[in-house]
Amino acid sequence: MLSIRRRWFAVVLLLLSGCASVEPQRDRPADPAHAQAPIEAWSGLADLPKHDRLVPLSLGSHALQWRLRALRAATDSIDLQTFIWKDDSVGLALVREIVAAGERGVRVRVLLDDSFLAHADPELQALSDHPNISYRIYNPLAQRSGNMFVRELENLNDLSRINHRMHNKLLVVDGRIAIMGGRNLADEYFGYESSHNFRDFELLVNGPFLEQLETVFDLYWNDPWSLAIEDLAPAEKDPGFTSIQAWLLEEANDHQDLAVSTPGDWSALLANAFTADLQLLVDAPADASPALDAPVQLAEALMARIDEVEHDLLLVSAYFIPTPALTSAIERAVGRGVRVRIFTNSLGSNNHVSAHAAYVRHRPSLLQAGAELYELRPDAHSRELYMDPDVADALLGLHEKSALFDNCCLFVGSANMDPRSLRLNTEVGLLIDSPALNAKLRQLLAVDLQRKNSWRVALDTNGDIEWIGEQGAQSHAPPASFYLRTESWFFGLLPIGGQM
Repeated sequence: MLSIRRRWFAVVLLLLSGCASVEPQRDRPADPAHAQAPIEAWSGLADLPKHDRLVPLSLGSHALQWRLRALRAATDSIDLQTFIWKDDSVGLALVREIVAAGERGVRVRVLLDDSFLAHADPELQALSDHPNISYRIYNPLAQRSGNMFVRELENLNDLSRINHRMHNKLLVVDGRIAIMGGRNLADEYFGYESSHNFRDFELLVNGPFLEQLETVFDLYWNDPWSLAIEDLAPAEKDPGFTSIQAWLLEEANDHQDLAVSTPGDWSALLANAFTADLQLLVDAPADASPALDAPVQLAEALMARIDEVEHDLLLVSAYFIPTPALTSAIERAVGRGVRVRIFTNSLGSNNHVSAHAAYVRHRPSLLQAGAELYELRPDAHSRELYMDPDVADALLGLHEKSALFDNCCLFVGSANMDPRSLRLNTEVGLLIDSPALNAKLRQLLAVDLQRKNSWRVALDTNGDIEWIGEQGAQSHAPPASFYLRTESWFFGLLPIGGQM
């Protein structure tokens, strides 16, 4: 989600006089994906039937280890697209692997959104100095101050363009293995952050479908609004690839716990994978302008699929702020007898208080329409499932983006059920026809929906909201700090729901 500070700064828009702009690169030659790497490089894959296979990655530690193994196995190409990539333990472990891949001759293409790249330009340019590593920035900000506050102020004159972000998450290695879902690349998405971690979900994908994933990466990589970092960052600040490489090696010595000690046994991992029919849901990147080309293709496909549900609908979203189209789809589903359940964050577990404030406005009408609401407890009893043992007492938040349609199908991707994902940002996901994988995700979510891990939000006999947990029902919102309650109240006064 884009920082709420951008909305705050709108009050000083008329005071700004900056006029720098970013121009799309329309005459650049296309840079297509490589063909699949030789199968011999991926031990065991040659013996598998030519089906599309999916492996659920629910635990952060598993998701990280298989990412690292995939990067280490690469012999030909790595294509990586993400919204957030921090320079913490997890982020640097992944950078070290792509640098090592580049050193052994692998072509690496990294496409980043520009929302959280303040201070990062020199390092990204230095990494791009390597002949096999390229970084591009989607819909970049024109003014590139290293100070986040100043950076956003300086770009307010271009708000209509930069308000549209790339929220996609996708990794494709050698055309053989892909990982996609909700995780950004930082400690908290893999269970290694000391104070607050996320419960998230992804899929590892193998099979003929990877051709479509490569095509969609190419679509974004070659989009005119994806600009090379060297065309944006000032060359005089480039520290050089050699110094970056030395720094990465130094940092690696401090984080040996994240190292991969053995190569991945891909045949063993995929032998028990779920087979499925897959449909790619993806928003089109900007053409004429990010401000003019509304990325609504994925949202429209999801609404159409919700309208086909006959018995049971379970929506899982870190930030649940229904658009009018989603509200209508939920009401239609309840009207035809569908059980509708919604699992999202509580105030205490939400990392964006502004998003929670916008969600609260919809809570009464959702309950009155007949939907069931569940809010994750930050102190969920089972939160140790999603965290490294050294930080098992950290608070838990929800970051998963999925949907279960009856007992047959499911959606897994990068899109939240909020206006930013459904109308403003670009997103990518899979619509999957697999009763077995549907049942597996239901089994995983059943733990989260237990009263020891989530509150059931309902209406009491007087029509007032109550929270039902292990100790029964309570009429006041579950405990959260005075600061959080005050912040939520304040954001609730602002007309920002459509930007969340």
